Amino acid sequence: MAASKEQVLEYNDLNADKFPEPVETIKIDKYNLSAATVDMKDPVVALLVGLFTIHSLIRRSLRAVARQARNIEPTKRAAFLEYAKMTFETLDGHHHHEEEIFFPIMKPYVDFTESSHEHEEIERLLHQNLEYVKTAETHLKGGEGSPAWPGEEISSTTERLIEVLLPHLQKEETLSSLYARRVPPTVLEECNNKIEKAVFEELKKQGMVWGTSYQLRHFNKKEKEIFPPMPTLVRLGIEFFGWLGYGKVLQFGPTEEELKN
Repeated sequence: MAASKEQVLEYNDLNADKFPEPVETIKIDKYNLSAATVDMKDPVVALLVGLFTIHSLIRRSLRAVARQARNIEPTKRAAFLEYAKMTFETLDGHHHHEEEIFFPIMKPYVDFTESSHEHEEIERLLHQNLEYVKTAETHLKGGEGSPAWPGEEISSTTERLIEVLLPHLQKEETLSSLYARRVPPTVLEECNNKIEKAVFEELKKQGMVWGTSYQLRHFNKKEKEIFPPMPTLVRLGIEFFGWLGYGKVLQFGPTEEELKN
């Protein structure tokens, strides 16, 4: 699925009256993230780049689910379902991090109220997909009266979810790029640390190798130069053991072309 053309967004800066002086815009091209294009020595950029990478993961994983769910071979459905479940859980977790950590900490400087309201429609579609996951699990158990594989429902609902989600992600990225320099670096660091802690707790429940290898599956080589923040040898080790243990599931991740978008 090709990247959707993004339009210029209209939105209100709800904090404009508090900050009459303009701030320098942050330059982050989400389609061209690398050590050469992103100034990781800039503390604000370094603390904000995680927002762009998790958005890339979400876009790419949802596109992969939408592309494959309809026509997945019966023998591969169980592994595909594990990939789809992780995709939906990742989006759900990201929204919880925003609602509970990111938006409240950023509110005195950048108000994401409009973006928060949009979570309601996104969550509705997401939980609709989670119901289809339950149907798919029942299908895989087989037996008399078991339901048909809900591939069409998963694909169509995920396609609609992508339509709603892409401008939403762009709004968050745009507001962050325009106004993040209002935020004291210590506040950004506090926010980043809290999100990292929440993600780490989730990874422990998922399994560190599985959860981290799933994340890495959605970044291209240049993006891995800057995120996630770990030594190259550690990353390569996780990717190696991740493919050994979970290759049947990770195969459903984005294509090389999709990793560019």
